[in-house]
Amino acid sequence: MAPRSWGWWTEQKLDILGDYLQAFTRASKKAGETVYLDLFAGRPDNISRGRNPRLIRGSARRALETRPPLTHLRFFELESNAAKLERDLSTEYPDRANDFKVIPGDCNAKIAETLAGLRHLNMLPTFAFLDQQSTEVHWSTIEELARHKRPDKWKTEIWLLCANGLLPRGLRLRNEDIDKLVAEKMTRMFGTDIWIEALTASREGLLTPAQFRDELTNLMRWRLEQDLGYEATLDFQVTNTGGSEIFNMIFATDHWAGEKIMTDLLEAARRRQPALRRKAQLQRRQTKLEKTGIHGLFDLEDLAPADVRPAPGFEIRHQPEPPRPPYRLPGHAPRHAQDQNEAKAGS
Repeated sequence: MAPRSWGWWTEQKLDILGDYLQAFTRASKKAGETVYLDLFAGRPDNISRGRNPRLIRGSARRALETRPPLTHLRFFELESNAAKLERDLSTEYPDRANDFKVIPGDCNAKIAETLAGLRHLNMLPTFAFLDQQSTEVHWSTIEELARHKRPDKWKTEIWLLCANGLLPRGLRLRNEDIDKLVAEKMTRMFGTDIWIEALTASREGLLTPAQFRDELTNLMRWRLEQDLGYEATLDFQVTNTGGSEIFNMIFATDHWAGEKIMTDLLEAARRRQPALRRKAQLQRRQTKLEKTGIHGLFDLEDLAPADVRPAPGFEIRHQPEPPRPPYRLPGHAPRHAQDQNEAKAGS
């Protein structure tokens, strides 16, 4: 698993994860133990993009370095990468060998068995990080996580990536026929085909592309709250200056403390974003100049005044508003997402 290069927005996402896990374990001190589930653990380290690449700790390392420590950790990774991930983590954290396990294989196929093995711990505070690429996670897996905890305890907290900026492109919306494979994966992820109504509206010009992407995020939040019973969902959205999403991170909790902590962290991330964005843009500008043979004595990012208005690039939005009912085509009677074709959702 050679290191991958990550943009600043991915690094900031991992910084938020690390900060939240610190707060999560502090808030859980009374419980004495905690459970952490990383369904797409990936590589332990990667590198930053830009002029001076540096090592960036992945989610597994951040979880193992959380203080107070997370006590029961499960890292899911595909079989082709799992052995190396386990070897690297065991070498780096030999004193944590009894605290974590790497689960080889597809998380959707392994989640029920893994949670069954943790059933004796289902009274403990539990956090699940679902950092998928696009549509890898199944709704049935999200259901398993939400229903893992005992009825008298708060649900498993979930932080889920929704790549809504990529999904419409994958569907090939400008083609006469959409990509059926991508559509099937989306139905499996949402657990319903109701999203197709928003797709149809988009193709007929009733919704703009931005509105269609927003409906996808809204549907996931709505289902988490209305179908799985989460008290609150928060949307952390990374967009370009045209308003198009790169990805959304959806946080689901039914504990007031989790909502308060994540709200504060997302707001802090939003305030930090302009400086990170400005630095990345200046680095790109200097790289372009140097490719034309123009070399300055200093790095531009060190010379630019702090009040320079950043050039167009990326921005982050935190949307705390509650979700609304899923989009319906005009003239169609309301229907609940859970009433959709379950066989299709599970295919």
